[in-house]
Amino acid sequence: MRRVIGVGLAIVLFTGCGGGGGGGKDSGQSALLHRSITSTIFWVGEEAGPANGGISNQPSAWDGLWTLSYGGVDDPEHRNGYLPAGFIPYENPFYVALPFNDLDEQGQRKKGLKKIIPWYNDEDPRESLCKNHWVEISKDGKTVYAQWEDAGPFETNDSEYVFGTARPKNRINDHAGIDLSPAIRDYLGVEDIDRVDWRFVDESEVPEGPWKEIVTRSGVHWPDPDAYIPPESRWQWQLQGDLNTSYDVDYYDIDLFDTQEEEIRQLHSEGQKVICYFSAGSWESWRPDAEAFPERVKGRKMDRWDELWLDIRDPAVRSLMKKRLDLALGKGCDGVEPDNVDGYANETGFNLSARDQIDYNRFLAREAHKRGLSIGLKNDLEQVKVLEPWFDFALNEQCHEYGECDRLSPFIEAGKAVFNAEYAEKYVKNTDGARDALCQDAKERKFSTLVLPRELDGSFRYSCD
Repeated sequence: MRRVIGVGLAIVLFTGCGGGGGGGKDSGQSALLHRSITSTIFWVGEEAGPANGGISNQPSAWDGLWTLSYGGVDDPEHRNGYLPAGFIPYENPFYVALPFNDLDEQGQRKKGLKKIIPWYNDEDPRESLCKNHWVEISKDGKTVYAQWEDAGPFETNDSEYVFGTARPKNRINDHAGIDLSPAIRDYLGVEDIDRVDWRFVDESEVPEGPWKEIVTRSGVHWPDPDAYIPPESRWQWQLQGDLNTSYDVDYYDIDLFDTQEEEIRQLHSEGQKVICYFSAGSWESWRPDAEAFPERVKGRKMDRWDELWLDIRDPAVRSLMKKRLDLALGKGCDGVEPDNVDGYANETGFNLSARDQIDYNRFLAREAHKRGLSIGLKNDLEQVKVLEPWFDFALNEQCHEYGECDRLSPFIEAGKAVFNAEYAEKYVKNTDGARDALCQDAKERKFSTLVLPRELDGSFRYSCD
């Protein structure tokens, strides 16, 4: 897809246009218009090969699961309008790569960014300032808008060009300075190697168009295999009552708010790791942060529980969940168990779709991983295949009772634990050997299965270990 042609270069200061960060604030500074920049075509899921210099676009500079995050390969040859044929992507099909990465190899922000990036802010130091930022691209009087989703072509530290007036450092394809997605190619009618003008714009400047039908909001994410909890790990789950710390297990799953830091330190001193439970999909009136949830995000009452479903699409909910993850990190939790992450399949009072739920659950996983926390997928069996790559273990209730355990096999196949709890009376009393049969099946599946009280109050525990 890349061949060499001769191209000139000019860069003009275009006044009166603000910057903006990832859909953030107007920088109040002029935006540089980069004229006649060599453009090349790339796409999500592109395999490494001679045509692209041996560079794979299956991950991106900021997302190790970019192809999965997008929903599949953005095939440039098989299209449905501006979308790939065969699926609707989860992320914006109008995307670009520019040759700068604001994060170092350890995933930390590089030094000196405040002097380089016009829309610099300290709001979330774990997040990229470049990813998702809007770019305006023009050719022959036609203009398209796109989001910055990767670093390239062929360079990742060319701040003098990206944010300044220099010529691109890259010398391949006559100083190619921007990669365009197939949707941009088709909208502008550009060739595989062509010339375009581009500049940064704030999200507030982006007009309606096909580029706004699916907007990318996802943050940085690099899965860490060291965070995976291995199959057949031993665990205890207790969310109410005085915590019984006498069990010889690898992991304790306990309440984030009710557990004191001293108890977590005690468990750590005994060589045990701690998973902290909180509800990520419901409002609980008794929690210390309950008043921080605006009324607009509270939906219908949940079945069997005195809780209200939350509108997981609302930025306020996501902001509060970040604070809960910060609390988990501050208390010393090793991982988290966010509950009620299947609202889309329930009567919540909101028109939540499966895509909304996938987006939210991936958000939780990314935010947990940015804090060094492992995270489990709670129930949500219908989405296991799509979400497993983002999560480090699964926690399921009653898959044996309802004959649903096969759906959890992707976690075991990926080398991740399935923590399973069963409550049925036949398992508690071992009626006709029901618990014996349960444990035999659990062991064959490599599940970590417990028979527990439905209240999870620690009053009894039968383990299949």
